[in-house]
Amino acid sequence: MTTYSTKNTYQTKKRSTRSQNSGAKTARSLLYWLAICVAVVVAAANMLPYCRAVSLALINIFDLQGLVGFFGNRALALISIPVGIVLWAFIQTAETYPILLKHDRKLMRLIALEADSADQLQVNEDDDPALVRLKEWYNHFPMLSIRTANRASLSAYIVDTFICLAVFPPVDGGFGKLVFVVFTGQWGLINWGSVGLIVTMLFCFELMVRFILFLGLQWHYLKRAHG
Repeated sequence: MTTYSTKNTYQTKKRSTRSQNSGAKTARSLLYWLAICVAVVVAAANMLPYCRAVSLALINIFDLQGLVGFFGNRALALISIPVGIVLWAFIQTAETYPILLKHDRKLMRLIALEADSADQLQVNEDDDPALVRLKEWYNHFPMLSIRTANRASLSAYIVDTFICLAVFPPVDGGFGKLVFVVFTGQWGLINWGSVGLIVTMLFCFELMVRFILFLGLQWHYLKRAHG
């Protein structure tokens, strides 16, 4: 009788634990896919300023100030929207690629092992300059992907900043006026709403990517912990 009671208690606790784990797993799944849906909405909203930037560039470059009316605006939209989406995708990929690389643990481990290995070519004083460059390139090769990704990300952020300044100008009068206002400390002339939009446009998608990667990493460890 005691053995049956103990076994019954054990099975009840096991079912309770399994139910709790199932509920936690469902909650994690819902949170993860909710973050994905929010990221899609953020991405769609984040594309619009790039389309606007392309439209402004076309108007200024080709002097299309007189392009008005339904058909003129529609023709401009047919060009600016796909070009703006491609521009957005290219810039966001360059900005977030280092983050994706650093979240790939197997890749990071392989790069670290190869960079720390003794298989390095020694540069001698009597080596030809071309051979010296070749050896240095070979020795730095494991870190090349990380360095290239970081440089591409920095360049993308610079381009992105200028696009943001063109679409959401913090000061009336162009970039030169903005520099003058900043250096003279005339903070009252700055449109802080535009500054907030610029910061949001620059970093909101990156933050969403980081959050989704964080949730995915937590999901991975929780699955291993409760596997």
